[in-house]
Amino acid sequence: MRKETQPLLSMDLDGTKICDIHRVPIEERLDVRLESQHPILRFTDSDGRQHAHDLTTVKDEGCSWIHLSVRVHDSYACQADCLINNSKTIDDAAFQKGEIKGIRFQPIYLPECTEDPSELIGQGLLFRGLHFSGRITPGNVSASCLCDFCHNSFRLQSTHVGFGDNAYFYCDKGLHTLITSSFIKGAPAPLSHPDPKDLASLEERLPNCRQCGGTFKYSNPLLCPHCNKPYIDFEKHPDIRDNEYYGNCLYGTEFQKWDETD
Repeated sequence: MRKETQPLLSMDLDGTKICDIHRVPIEERLDVRLESQHPILRFTDSDGRQHAHDLTTVKDEGCSWIHLSVRVHDSYACQADCLINNSKTIDDAAFQKGEIKGIRFQPIYLPECTEDPSELIGQGLLFRGLHFSGRITPGNVSASCLCDFCHNSFRLQSTHVGFGDNAYFYCDKGLHTLITSSFIKGAPAPLSHPDPKDLASLEERLPNCRQCGGTFKYSNPLLCPHCNKPYIDFEKHPDIRDNEYYGNCLYGTEFQKWDETD
């Protein structure tokens, strides 16, 4: 049982505490300077379980400040995101114009939450709360995810395939993603179920992965780049595939593209 003086959630950067949360609902806004080249932002719950996000990619982009918003709801679910720049102050208008970037951290259930964290394992980004149905995630917002198995973090860049009339396939060997036109016969257009025969025919024609030689398929999971275990597991949760209309690649890499007419 949690002691009254024990925080529901503690946050630290590279071992230096930046905030404790003792009550809900609450929102904390924090401006934090990144001192090290490989900064680690850590959320620790009342059971001592840690959720650590590696912010090395932020430093690699030349940014030295994160501007955090951390919300813990009545349900004891925690949502956090940040804007990144090189100043202690932040201009929200610059973010709206796409001039600065944001990161959405994977939401977590605190131990006091009645929901079961295991229900999140293998689920898509919509179910996990990294995208929201009916609300388009801006292109300058990326997602910092936590593997369900090795618990390491990795950053994803998403693309809404419906806007570009595209379809996507994940590689069976690594976190590599192929983008095609959704007008190709058999392509899995967003929010629709492809014809199995046409899809199988298309999958046979798809090129091998340029990064690892792997195979692209509609049902392949998105794999953790650290341990290679499924993160978005379409084999375990086949019902989510048709509605998972964001394709993703590892932040800092590019989507592979294929046009059948090339």
